[in-house]
Amino acid sequence: MSELVDKKRKERKAEKAVPVETGPVEIEGPEGFTAEETARLFKVKAEIANGRYSDITDEHRKLLFVQWLVEHGKLTS
Repeated sequence: MSELVDKKRKERKAEKAVPVETGPVEIEGPEGFTAEETARLFKVKAEIANGRYSDITDEHRKLLFVQWLVEHGKLTS
């Protein structure tokens, strides 16, 4: 598991910024997003594409670290 985490970290460092669509966005009808909401969504989309956003929780990161400790003999189960 730790190899996967290390590989992802190396890939993030090696990646360059991913281009995100820009330009005017047309919103249809009153049920659509406001211009501000649309801008925030595009900002989040860009951050996800560039690896700055993750769905891994702090608790999950801690569990991955404990798993690494056990795998490398630093902690016994």
